[in-house]
Amino acid sequence: MINVRDLKKSELKFAKSLTDQEDWSNSTEDWNRLFRISIPLVAYDGDNLLGIATSFDYGNLGMIGNVVVSSNHRGKGVGQALLKEAMKRLESCKSVRVHSNMDVISFYKNLDFMAEGMSTLFRLDADMKSLQPFEIDTDDNIVSAEGYWDEILAMDLRQFGADRSHFLKEINDYLPQCSFVALDKDGNMKGFIMAKGEDNWYEIGPWIVEPGCKNWQGLLQSSVQVIPDNSIVDVFVPAPNFRITNLLDSIGYNAKSYCMSMYYGEDWPDEGNICARGGGDKG
Repeated sequence: MINVRDLKKSELKFAKSLTDQEDWSNSTEDWNRLFRISIPLVAYDGDNLLGIATSFDYGNLGMIGNVVVSSNHRGKGVGQALLKEAMKRLESCKSVRVHSNMDVISFYKNLDFMAEGMSTLFRLDADMKSLQPFEIDTDDNIVSAEGYWDEILAMDLRQFGADRSHFLKEINDYLPQCSFVALDKDGNMKGFIMAKGEDNWYEIGPWIVEPGCKNWQGLLQSSVQVIPDNSIVDVFVPAPNFRITNLLDSIGYNAKSYCMSMYYGEDWPDEGNICARGGGDKG
């Protein structure tokens, strides 16, 4: 019989082994962070662990990610059991989001998720990062995010309609040197960027800009330049943001994979201000 319960800390190694199986680059620190800030779930049958999922309750907004079933237990209803439990945990949310791998879109559609648009994971390979292959803007009006926390939280709330302060604090506190804001000529914040990662792999995001942000490219440049050489850099770009995909294409990033943005419940706010997602809500 398939059962689902909260993942135990002692089972994080199993969770990481499943995301490693999918080549999702989730590090040990990623899973420690997910254990702290998400609702991590595990499916089991007796003593056998079968699969995992994470869900994020931001009030009005819910997100589901890292849905993986062990390869020798697929096709037996494990994924459906995980999704149903995750949705139960998020039943108070007005909208629930997931970014589906292209080959399992029908799985989510069968659970009444609506497809909305394709998002792209771009990757800068480690050898290209070492070359620092771009100088895309000046660093005028790009400053450290330190001292702008209230403005960052207010901008994120405007974009997502939900309080993601716990998530943002986890990302910022781990790599504060990669967090920057863009200011207009009057000193008002018009965008921000963060990153997560360690060793030789990093992911940019969240990266959000609002209309009137003149130096949005400079945010990317400033954050990536702090990342060590010989590191892989990933950027997960929402479907409608063509200016970002065009920029990344022009400076050495390659499209590595695609996901379908899907939602359950109320439709999603316009993603035009989201340059990169980052952190935890994919899978």
